[in-house]
This record gives sequence, C-alpha cells and structure tokens, in this order.
Amino acid sequence: MSCAGHKRRSVSPIRTLERQDLGEVARLHAGAGDAAPIPARWERLAAFFERTLLDHPWADAEIPSLVYEESGEILGFLGSNVRRMQFDGRAIRMACSAHLLTHPRVRNKAPGALLLRRYLAGAQDLTITDGANETVRRMWEGLGGRTVHVSCLTFLRVLRPFGLATHRALSRRTAPAAERVVAPVARLLDLAATRLLDSEGASETESEQLTPSALLEQLPKVAEGLRLVPDYDVDYLTWLFAELDRVGDERVFRDRVARGPLVAELVTRDRRVMGWFVAQVKPGGLCRVLQVAAQSRQAGAVLDRLVRRADELGAVGVYGRLEPRLVGPLSERRTLLRFSDGRLLVHARDDDVIDSILRGDALLTRLDGEWW
Repeated sequence: MSCAGHKRRSVSPIRTLERQDLGEVARLHAGAGDAAPIPARWERLAAFFERTLLDHPWADAEIPSLVYEESGEILGFLGSNVRRMQFDGRAIRMACSAHLLTHPRVRNKAPGALLLRRYLAGAQDLTITDGANETVRRMWEGLGGRTVHVSCLTFLRVLRPFGLATHRALSRRTAPAAERVVAPVARLLDLAATRLLDSEGASETESEQLTPSALLEQLPKVAEGLRLVPDYDVDYLTWLFAELDRVGDERVFRDRVARGPLVAELVTRDRRVMGWFVAQVKPGGLCRVLQVAAQSRQAGAVLDRLVRRADELGAVGVYGRLEPRLVGPLSERRTLLRFSDGRLLVHARDDDVIDSILRGDALLTRLDGEWW
C-alpha cells in the first residue's frame, strides 16, 4: 500500500530527563547569560539536580523532569519535584515545577510554554511553582493556572538595620574585601542603634531541635481543620533536612549567596507544644523562613521564638513568604511587607483543591515547594 497522501508523523522535541542528560542540563543552566561558564559549577549543578530531581525519596517516574531537544542538543529544561499531600483525607500527588529555562537560540519557538503545557498535563493532582517571574505567571495563567496573590507577598522583620543594608548591598557581588571593611562598621552601628525586639512572650517559650519524628507526631494537631496538608514520612523528612543543610552552605546557582545552615526547632511553653519553625540562618545575613506551623492561636508565640532565635544566631533580618494564617500575627508585630520576585502559582483539575489554597485552608509553605 502506498504511503502517498499520508501525513508524516512529527516527533515531539520534548522527552523525559535521563541521568546521562544531567551534565548537558547543568551546562545549559550555568551558561544562560554567562560568556564563560565555570566547569566546577557545572559539576555542582549536575550533582544538585541528580540528588533533588532523580534520587530523592519521592521521585516519581510518572511525573518526570522534561527536556526540549533538537538535533540531539538539549535546549530547554523543566525540573520536577514531586510531593505527597493529603486533600480532605485522601492521598494526592503534588508536582512542583522548577528551573524552567530555554536556550536563547530557540525561544522564538516557545519551548518554555511547550514544556509547561506537557508538564501540567501530567499524572499529578496539583501543580505549583513558588519562584515564578512575570513571564512564567503569564504562561501559567494562559494554561489555566491561578496566582495565589497573598503568597506573592513577603515579610521582613529587621533585626540589625545597618547589617541588613550591608547584606543587601553586597549579597549579589563577589566583594570579600569590601565586606571585610564594611561589615565591622555595620556591627558597631547596630550595637549603638536602639532596637526593641518585638518578642513579647518569647522568654516564656522554649525551643528544641525539631526531628522528623517530632514533626510527624505534631502535624495532625497543627493541620486540624485544614483541607490540604503535606503527607510527610520519616524517610522524606530526613532526606529533606539533610539536603536543606547541605544547600544552605553551598552556592549552587550563580545568582545566589549561601543561605546558611538549617535551623529547625520545636517551640514549647510549659512543656506544651505550640508549633515549630524551619529556616536557613546565615550570621550576618538573613534568616530565610521555610515553614512556620502552629496550633490554633499560637502562631504569634512561634514567630516570637523564631525572631529571638534568629537574633541569637546573628541574622540581620527574618525574611519569609506571607501565608494566610500569619497575616494576623505579623500585623501585630513590626514587619515590612513587599511584593516578591517569586510568585506562587497553582494548577489543578479539581477546583476544590485550588479553592483550599486560595482561601487559606492549606498548609502549603516554602518547605513544600521548590523555592529553596
């Protein structure tokens, strides 16, 4: 039978990321905007992608990372971080879109939109990204996604104003000589400055190291009344805490400074658990909040203990994403709010899942996304 008249079947340029692709993906990522990428950085990136995309405990072959390939060359990439959640008591899978990038040579073909379209059509029940810029936001909304506007705001509690100004001025530059000169001056000015630490009640609370087992034990109490909550297990939390501590001391991406080691603590008062916090704290830098979880009406006490701990560790400020349940407690404390460069976007086939996030009936924090 003649094949004449039959349309030639096109082959999609999008396929699943394979382990042997990691070096090329790392070079693509490190080379975006760099005239001379550093080979050592390729190796760090490749190792980071391998650990967090392929080898983590919840890696899921049904929701893979994707590459865009032409003539055997990888020219686009979208990373997939899979999380396990519960919605109204039933297990669901959440996919976190990360590291979306394309080579300038093919951007006229919209490979980013093609990668995202394929990813959103995957086997997951819910898809999020919490580091999106305005271009990515427009793509998501064009494909049926929603923006969680309240979580596009970040909060900042200033602890050391002169140290914070120094950190902001030097954090994106490789200027060790300038830092050695300016930082001691900033510390002296901060010592001389009058600072009132808003942590009423912090002296009445205590904190201890938060272990995966302790978090799992307390999670049902914190999650009471919420529709969407993480479905953690010991293996995943053990891996996650170790990875957070590791990346906190590495500068994996060229536009980020090291964020400091993990600080995860359980907050108690009179031996009764109030909640916990998880953060990365860099002395002389920021305390970056990943999760604040608290029992009913105890978020303020947990925030106060977090601020006190960050101050003890030498942070210049406490920085985090605004969550609906934190709006009240933060409004009662001296806190600055600003729009974030990284937007929280969500997509799901079930509108009830989206509504639970938009209405604040969810425990969905930076610990559960790809921001870190």
